[in-house]
Amino acid sequence: MISHLRLNTTKTLSEQVSLQVDSKGFEFIIINHPKFDAAFTLHGAHLIHFQVKQQAPLIYLSKTALFDDKKAIRGGVPVCWPWFGNTEESLSKKLPGHGFARTSKWAVSIIDETSDAIDLEFTLSANEVTKAIWDHDFTLTLKASLSDHVELSLITQNTGTDTFKYGGALHSYLCVADITQCTIDGLASTYSDSLDEGKQKNAEKTLPIDGPIDSIYAINEGDVIVNDANNERKIIVTNTGNDSVVVWNPWIKGAIAFADMPDDGYQTMMCIESAITSKQGVLVESGQSHTLKTVIK
Repeated sequence: MISHLRLNTTKTLSEQVSLQVDSKGFEFIIINHPKFDAAFTLHGAHLIHFQVKQQAPLIYLSKTALFDDKKAIRGGVPVCWPWFGNTEESLSKKLPGHGFARTSKWAVSIIDETSDAIDLEFTLSANEVTKAIWDHDFTLTLKASLSDHVELSLITQNTGTDTFKYGGALHSYLCVADITQCTIDGLASTYSDSLDEGKQKNAEKTLPIDGPIDSIYAINEGDVIVNDANNERKIIVTNTGNDSVVVWNPWIKGAIAFADMPDDGYQTMMCIESAITSKQGVLVESGQSHTLKTVIK
């Protein structure tokens, strides 16, 4: 999934983790574990690849994704924070959609490896650049636990004196064999259809994917299950700390419109996002924290 990137190792961080760069110096954290392979970028603390040995990849990455310091990466698990989509305030101030976390440079703070798993922590703290966009003091930590599955925990800590509100998502792109042969179970019974002016609608018990979808489902009580028929597997997604689950696939017209996705890229991806999308967001008081989490297996 990432062999086309042609990376060179610049630093060994542990026995199974290295810092690598492409020809432009863009930085990647590459994990070669006996049981799985994975990759992050320091740009956005962005998981771009995860694959258990001898299995199909779990995470989708666009073959034409752009890697630079300005744009979000198409695919993987972008960290949308401290807001989801475009808010009225962000639009009025011409601020970046989905916030700034996914286009900020993070630091690796912890690497802990065993024979079964690797745990990593990435951190981003308030600085002059973030305060010019969102004037709050914070420390954002992405804890990643990788084994035979992916567990991502986004911890928002308020290090300032005032309460702040935030929204966002772990915008997970799942890799599937053929989207037309996939169905989804476990979603809530109602959703807001972003392709139809946000109208509230009743959901099907089992959702087939046969066209573009951009829907915000009410929070579900159990797992969301993607039936990836042509890979003969079920992808199970468990979310906590969220107020909704976003289901998204741009379909052919959407894929064609993206410069960083092949025209047929929509055929092998499905987004199931652990999200905070309500206008109320999550209030985090001074000295307190909140965790948004997704487990994919």
